[in-house]
Amino acid sequence: MRIFNTIFILLALIFIACNKSEDLPATDAVMVKFVNKTGGDLEDLSVSRAEVGDLKKGKTSPAYHRYEQLGQQYGYALVEAVGTLNGKKHYTGAACQGVCGTASAPEGTWLEPGYYKIDVLVAKNEPQALEFKLQ
Repeated sequence: MRIFNTIFILLALIFIACNKSEDLPATDAVMVKFVNKTGGDLEDLSVSRAEVGDLKKGKTSPAYHRYEQLGQQYGYALVEAVGTLNGKKHYTGAACQGVCGTASAPEGTWLEPGYYKIDVLVAKNEPQALEFKLQ
C-alpha cells in the first residue's frame, strides 16, 4: 500500500508539472507567441511590424509580441508578414489578408486582449505564402 501511495504521488506531481501553464500578468493588448509549423526553419520573420526573427522548425517564439489590435477571420489572424523559408521569401497568404470590418474580411472580428499562440503554416494553395492560424 505504501508503494502504491508513493507511485500515485509521483505520477500526480509529474502530471501537474507537465500541465503547468504560464503564470502571465493581466494585459490590455493582444499578446502573441508564434509556433513554426512550416516544416522548415524560418528566418527574419516579421509579422505586422513585430520582428519575430528566426524561428526553428517546430519551435515557439520565446517572447510574446504585443499588438494593440489584431483581427481574425475563420480562425486565421489577419496580418501582414514576410519571412524566409528554404532560402525563398514567403509573404502573407490570402487567408490572412484583410482588415476587420471591410469587404476584404467581412466576417472578421477583433481579438480580445489576452495571450494567444498562433501557428505559422505554409499556405495550402500558395506554396510561397504563410498562413497564421489561431490555436
